[in-house]
Amino acid sequence: MISLKNLLGSEGNILSDRSLQLLLLANMVYPMGTTMISPMLESLIIPLSTTPAAVGLLVTAFFIPLMVLSPIAGGIADVYGRKPLLIIGLLIFGFSGLLMTFSTSFLLTVLLRLLQGIGGACILPVVVTSLGDLYTGTASATAQGLRSTSHGVSGSIFPIFSGVLVLVAWNYPFLLYIVPIPIALILYLFLEEPSTHISQGNSANPNRISLKTILQKVPSLLLFPRLSAAILGMFLTSFVFTAYITYSSLIIVLGISGTAGQAGILVSLFSASSAIAATQSGRIYSYFKHLVYPFSALSIIIGGGLIVVALSQSLLQMAIGASCIGIGFGILFSLNRVLILEFAPEDFRGILISFGETAKGAGATLAPVIMGLIFILLQSHGHLDLVPALRLTNVIVGFLAIIAGIFLSFIAVSKKPEKIDMSAF
Repeated sequence: MISLKNLLGSEGNILSDRSLQLLLLANMVYPMGTTMISPMLESLIIPLSTTPAAVGLLVTAFFIPLMVLSPIAGGIADVYGRKPLLIIGLLIFGFSGLLMTFSTSFLLTVLLRLLQGIGGACILPVVVTSLGDLYTGTASATAQGLRSTSHGVSGSIFPIFSGVLVLVAWNYPFLLYIVPIPIALILYLFLEEPSTHISQGNSANPNRISLKTILQKVPSLLLFPRLSAAILGMFLTSFVFTAYITYSSLIIVLGISGTAGQAGILVSLFSASSAIAATQSGRIYSYFKHLVYPFSALSIIIGGGLIVVALSQSLLQMAIGASCIGIGFGILFSLNRVLILEFAPEDFRGILISFGETAKGAGATLAPVIMGLIFILLQSHGHLDLVPALRLTNVIVGFLAIIAGIFLSFIAVSKKPEKIDMSAF
């Protein structure tokens, strides 16, 4: 009989922990803010009286609060606890999503998406931080991998429901946003506060750190080289992922005469390989004595995958590249989050992991801009045609990602991860 240890590594049995199960349940809500709305964007143009160019703001509006407010949410969670903020985030996320069912105004829907993004900023960083409170070392890597896997499963399931409901009525998919509300109730009833220094104290505890102190010390902590390297690793991984999502379909359609449907299948292949690979994060963390080896190898895999996609002449080659990017994405995100949590003092876990999520959002935001500039330069000054310029742009980014990833690996994990000594600050 196959056991959890056989599937997930030496710490696989943590999947039976009720706290982990509840946090994974909450974690499945966040992808609903992105992947679920994607299939219905086109169907919203006429009912909301907007344009194809403007409708994309419904995606952008969700990500802006994550980038701006995540550190603030992390600091609040460090002072007042993970559980209250997580429950509030789920309720905001759910009710703002449900209200979109009744909106026929594009401006109001954008504002509700901004509000939903605020809820999202209270969910993802808090779940990641809570797992760091509950587990360390290999167990933490396993938990973060399972979190990534649950994220991928949710991102695969809800778009299907959304795509079916939008055929019934354009606003019916928004009804799915009722899901976070009972999840918030379940967490209120059954989740114990993950942070030990919160659950063992109270608001009158003189030893409890204040939000002012956290905000004062964080800038100095972010200058700690190993921590900043792990945060930049989040940025880099997100950058490569967004590069693939942005340009792969163009290379398929224009470069190898494929179809949009085939491009969608390859995105699903990426998601599947990412979700499966993430389950092995704990096994990888425990197997290697020197983490610089797996980090460097994964940097080569993810950057090399983008190069393979760029140079592909067939769907099979594209599938190999997409799988490589998915493997690197699933494991690197999990392990970089573990590093941030391992470096962060307990009082600062929430806000520091939130900076990692902000870096992730920055990578996703800047990738199309920077790659667009490279593409324009190659076309205007390099006198390249459209497809060669697309391919070379991705090759350049893939190569630079390999170099930067290996460099950051040597800074972040040249020795065993350990807590930052706060006496130095």
